[in-house]
Amino acid sequence: MTTLTVNVEITSKSTARATLPDVNVDPMVLEATEAKTLSAVVHEFLSNIAKEQNSAVEVVYQTGKDTRFLTVGPDGKAVERAPSAPLPIVESPIEPAVETHSAPPVGPVVVAAEQIAYETAPHPVSAPAQPKPRPIPAPAPARSAEPITGPLTGPLPTLSQLSAPRTNAAESEPARLGVRGRLNAVLGLKLVPKSDSPEMRLRGAQSTIARALPEGAMITFANLKGGVGKTPMSISLAEALAEHRGPATVTCLDLGEVGGSFADRVAVPPSVDQDVVSLLGAVDAAASDVPPSRVKRFLTRQPGGSDIIVGRAGVDAALTYEESEALGSILGRHRDVLVADTGNSSLSASWQWAIRASHVVVVPVPLRRDAAVAAQRTLSAIAAVRPDVLSHTVVVITDGPGDAPMVETEAVDAFSALGVAVCRMPFEPLFASGERIALSQLRRETRDALTVLAAKAVDLMAGAVG
Repeated sequence: MTTLTVNVEITSKSTARATLPDVNVDPMVLEATEAKTLSAVVHEFLSNIAKEQNSAVEVVYQTGKDTRFLTVGPDGKAVERAPSAPLPIVESPIEPAVETHSAPPVGPVVVAAEQIAYETAPHPVSAPAQPKPRPIPAPAPARSAEPITGPLTGPLPTLSQLSAPRTNAAESEPARLGVRGRLNAVLGLKLVPKSDSPEMRLRGAQSTIARALPEGAMITFANLKGGVGKTPMSISLAEALAEHRGPATVTCLDLGEVGGSFADRVAVPPSVDQDVVSLLGAVDAAASDVPPSRVKRFLTRQPGGSDIIVGRAGVDAALTYEESEALGSILGRHRDVLVADTGNSSLSASWQWAIRASHVVVVPVPLRRDAAVAAQRTLSAIAAVRPDVLSHTVVVITDGPGDAPMVETEAVDAFSALGVAVCRMPFEPLFASGERIALSQLRRETRDALTVLAAKAVDLMAGAVG
C-alpha cells in the first residue's frame, strides 16, 4: 500500500493549507476556531486521514521559518522523521542591497528665502474665481403625445441583470461517492465531484429524469420469452422514476397474461378490488373531470412513491384492447409516466395496445442464446406493429448465473444493426431470488443503472414527441 503524503503549509497565525499530491483533490484550507488552536486543528485533520487510510501518513510541515517532516499514525501519534528524498540545494549569489542616502545638508537650513508679507486691510479682497464651464446637456428625446396607460410590452433586458444568478445543484453539492466523498464524510469537507466523474454523470441522469414529459408518456417492457426479468425490472424502473419525479407521478401496469407473477413481486401487494376491472367499473374513461381521489382508490402505493395496478384479479381472462386503452386514457390524465409490464404473447390484445401506445420500449435480454434469439423475435414483432418505435427501443443486457459471454458480442452487433440502443444492467440477487422488489433493498450498482436507464428513456420520450 502506497503511503499517503500530505503537505501542510502555515499561511497565517490562524490558517493553513493542506494538499494531497497523491490524490486529485483541490487544496483544503484549515482554520483555527475559538475552541481549537491551529496546531490542534491540523493534528486532528492528519489523524483522521491516517485513521481513514488505516496506515501512517507522511507529512511535510512548512512554516515561514523551516520545513519539518513528520509521520502521523492511525493512533494520532506524530513522530519526526528524515525526508524521504534529499532536498536539493540551490546556491545563488546574494548581492547585498545598496541603500541610497541623500547627502546631509551643509550649513544652516533655510526655511524660506523671502519674508511673507501680511495685508493690513481689514477686508482683504481676493481675485474672483473663474467659473468652470458647465457642460451643455444633450437635448431630451421628444415625448410621445399619447399617455402611457397600458402594460409594458416587449423584452426588458435590465431585469435579467437584477435577477439572482442561477445555481446548479448538481455541480455545487459536495461529493458523496469516491475518494472525495470519503474525505467529505470523514473530515467534514465540502469537496465537489470532478466534472467527468461517475457521480456527476449520475447527477446529470437524475436531472434528466425530472424533465417535462408529454401527456400519457409510457414505457413498455417487452420480451416474448418468460423469465428474462421484465416484471422485476419494470417495477424497479417505476420506483426509480418516482424517486426523482416525486410520489404519485408514476404508475406501473400489469398487462401480462393471467397467472403472471406481477402481484407476487411488488413490495406492497394490492388489496381486494384494486385492479383494472374495478377501476374501469367505477370510472368513465371518456370523462375528463374524474377526481384524482377516485382513481387513487384503485392504485397501490409502493415504498418508493410509485403506484401499481394489476390486471384482472381472480378472473381467468386477459385484458382486451379496449380495456387497456381505457386504462391508459384514465391514468394518462393523472400520472406523468406509465410503465407497462407485458406478457409473453405478441397476439395478446393488451400487448398490441402497449406497443402502439408506447413512447419507449425496453427489452431485457440475459446473456443466453435462447434469450437473445427471443429478443430478436420480439423486435421483429414490435416492428410489425409499429416500425417507428424501434428507434425508441432500448435493449438491456443483464448479467446473471448461466451467462455465456461469447453471446454478448453477437447479440450487441445484431441489435445495433437494427438501430436499437443497447445498455447493461448488473446482476441483481433480489431480481433472481423471486422475492418482492423494494428499491431501497437493491444494490447501489443496480439503483445507479436504473437511474441511467430511466434518464435514457426520458430522453427517448422527448425525442419521440419532437
